[in-house]
Amino acid sequence: MKKNLFLAALAFVALASCTSDEFVGENTSPTTSGNVDGAILFESNAPRVTRAEDHATSAATLGYSFNVYATKTTEGPSAETTDDDVTSNVFALNDINGADATAGHEPYQVWYTTSSANKTTSNTYDWEYVGTADDSPYGTGNITLTKDQTIKYWDYSAKRYEFVAYKAKPVSASVEAGTVTKVRNSGFTFTGTAAQFANLYVADKMTITDKANPAAHTTIDNKIGDVVQFTFRSGAAKVRLGFYEIIPGFVVNNLSFRPNGTVSGFTSATTSAKLSGSFNGSSSAASGTYDITYAASVPQIAIFTPASGSTTSGYFDFGTLTYAASTENLGDGIGISSTTPTWAGGSYDYQYVLPNTNTPANMVLYVDYDLYNKVSKETIHVTGAKAVVPQMYMTWNPNYAYTYLFKISDNTNGTTGTEGSSPVGIYPITFDAVTIASTEQEVGTITTVSTPAITTYQEGSVVNNVSESKYGITYAASGKPIYITVNTEGTLEGLTSANTKLYTVNAGTTEADLILNVSTTNKTEVTSGTAVLSVPTSGATAETLQGITFTAGNYAKFTPVAGTTYAVEYLVSAGSAASYSDPITVTVGITDVTGKYERSGSEGSYTYTLTGDTTAQDGKQYCTYTPAVPAVYQYKIIEVAAASGGGSGSR
Repeated sequence: MKKNLFLAALAFVALASCTSDEFVGENTSPTTSGNVDGAILFESNAPRVTRAEDHATSAATLGYSFNVYATKTTEGPSAETTDDDVTSNVFALNDINGADATAGHEPYQVWYTTSSANKTTSNTYDWEYVGTADDSPYGTGNITLTKDQTIKYWDYSAKRYEFVAYKAKPVSASVEAGTVTKVRNSGFTFTGTAAQFANLYVADKMTITDKANPAAHTTIDNKIGDVVQFTFRSGAAKVRLGFYEIIPGFVVNNLSFRPNGTVSGFTSATTSAKLSGSFNGSSSAASGTYDITYAASVPQIAIFTPASGSTTSGYFDFGTLTYAASTENLGDGIGISSTTPTWAGGSYDYQYVLPNTNTPANMVLYVDYDLYNKVSKETIHVTGAKAVVPQMYMTWNPNYAYTYLFKISDNTNGTTGTEGSSPVGIYPITFDAVTIASTEQEVGTITTVSTPAITTYQEGSVVNNVSESKYGITYAASGKPIYITVNTEGTLEGLTSANTKLYTVNAGTTEADLILNVSTTNKTEVTSGTAVLSVPTSGATAETLQGITFTAGNYAKFTPVAGTTYAVEYLVSAGSAASYSDPITVTVGITDVTGKYERSGSEGSYTYTLTGDTTAQDGKQYCTYTPAVPAVYQYKIIEVAAASGGGSGSR
C-alpha cells in the first residue's frame, strides 16, 4: 500500500524521582508551513530525571509502543448551541456511532523501530502508526495490527480535538498486562494488580481548540495544526515503611502489630507490619478496577477512581521486618538512625500499591515491642504505643512514591505497666511518621506521635540518593519553609501565635528533655530572621503543595537556617494559678467538710489555715483551695543539615 506518512514522536514521563524542572529533549518543532499535507504530527520530549532521556530510553519505558484514541468535534448548523455539533473518531478503528462503540473504541497503535527515523515522511523520531495488518508485526516491540491503520490529517473546520493515550505493559514474560476497556475521549477503565498498575502509563489528555496559522506558525502551542505533545505518567503509587530507634543503651525488637479496634481481616496481633486505615487493597498483590478520567484544567492529568462496587480494606500489610531476634546474645534489633531504618518487607525498595485517592483516612500504627539492654540484660516490654498519620498525608497518587518512617524515642504514649491502668512512662515512646511524594517532586512530613502529635512538612526535604548510599535519606534542609500541623488522633488543632512557638535549642536536646524542663537554659525563642514563626489566621488564603492543602488557622511555618536545631512548642493546656473560693460564713445547722480552709486577718493580708475540724464552727469563715495546674506542652525537635551538606534529621 502507499504510505502517506508523517513526523511522529511522543513526549514521555517515566516513573522516576525528579524535580519540577522543565522538560528537555527534542524541543524544536518542524515548521508546520512545510507540512503541505496537513498531517497530524507528534513531538517527542523527555523529562530531566537524573539525565536527559533519549527517545530509545522513553520507548523502552513504554515497551516500544502505545495506544492513542482521538476525536474531533465540528460545529453544527447553529452556532448558538452545541446540541447539533458532530463528534467523530479520528484515531480509532471503528465508527464512533457503531454498535461496538458501546463497549468502548478501538484505538490506534504507535510503535517504535530503532534507527528508522527519516526513512519515511511520517517518521523523524523512530515512531510510526501507519501500516497494514497483513504486514505485522511492526517495530522493536513486534506490534501486531488487527486492522489497517491510515494517515490522519488536521481538519481546520473542527471546533475541538481530544486526544487520549496510554500503554499497558506486561509485568513479565509470564504475567500479562492489566485489562483496558471502555476507551472513550473522556477516559477508560483499567483492571489489574498493583504491579500491573505500575506498568500502566497514561498520557495527560490533550484538548485542542485553537487553530495555528500554517503559513506563519513555527512554535508548538498545542493548536489545531500543531505538533501534539503527550506527557505520560505511571499509573501506580509506590510506598515503603520503615522503623528506627534512638534510645541509648537499648535495642528495640519483637515488634507486634495490633489491630486498631475492630478492623476487617485484621483481628489479632501479628509480626507482619499491618497498619489500620482505609486502603484500596490490603496488600501490594491486591487487584482493583478504576475508572480513569481527566482533570478539567491544564495539565489534564489522569484521575483514578475505583469503579462502582469496589470495596476498601481497613488495613494494609506492608510485610514483615527483618532484624535480629530477641535472644540472650541479641543483635542490634531495628535500625538506629533515619538513614538506616528497618524496612517492612525486608527491603528499602518501594512496594507497588493501588492508588488511594478516593477514600483516604488516618493511618494508625498500634504496636507492642521490647526494649533490651545488652549490658544489664534488662528487658522492658512496652504495650499500646500508637502513632497516627493524619488523613491529609494519606492520599496515594499515581506516579508518586511515598515513604513512612516511624521513630521510637524516649517520648511515648505506650506503657511499661498494666495497659489501661498503669500511667504512661516518664519517657514515653514517640514515632515519627514521614511521608514523601518523591516522583514529581520530593516532599516530606515528620510526625511526632504523642497526644497531641506534631507533624512537620517540607517540600524537597527528603532525598533518596541510592547511587551514593543504599539508605541515603536525609531530612529538613535550609532554604524552604517547614510547615507545622498539630493533630489529636488525626484531627487538626487550631494554631495561634499564642499556643505555637519556635525555639532554638542545643543539638542533642530531646522532646522528653523539654517536657521535663531538663533542658531549658539554652531554649531561646526565635524572634528575628527568616526563621520567625508565621501562624496564618483563619480566613487567610490556604496554601497547597504537592496535593497537600494547608488551611489558615490549622498550620504554622518558618524557613530554617542551616546547621540549627529547632524545637516547635505547642501549648496543650494553659494551666492555672492556685486559687481559693469565696469564703462562706458558717451558721448553725450548716455542716462543714474536712479539708476546708479557714480565713483570718484583714482584707489584703488574709491568711488561710487548713482546719482539722470535722465539723464547721458556727460563725467562722471557710473556703476551698484549688492547687495550681501547670501548663502542658508538646514538642517537636527539628535538626537542619549543615550548609556543607552534613547530616540532618528529625529527632
